[in-house]
Amino acid sequence: MEFSYDEVEKEMYATYRFPQYMQGYENIVHGGFVSMVLDEVMAKVCIYEEIPAVTARMEVRFRKPVYVNEVITVRGRIVSRKGETIQLLARCLDKSGIEKVRAEAVFIRIY
Repeated sequence: MEFSYDEVEKEMYATYRFPQYMQGYENIVHGGFVSMVLDEVMAKVCIYEEIPAVTARMEVRFRKPVYVNEVITVRGRIVSRKGETIQLLARCLDKSGIEKVRAEAVFIRIY
């Protein structure tokens, strides 16, 4: 995946198609792979902001299925920072911009 940074929205983003081998149920991407990509976009925004941090907790809400070979966009941003903790939000959107999956996470700054 190739990530880019949206200076206006202050979000990291990437477009992706999950291949067939990542399916869980027939033609639906396994939630673990979707979660991994959402975690990655949040990590990339921390790297872009030069904040060395790792995932401490992540909650994922699956609203609609993500289909194999469907073009999706993942977007991640920092919501807030307090001390060593960073609150982040990531979303998986279909080509119409409809949110299919949302993740909220806490990252912990490392040194």
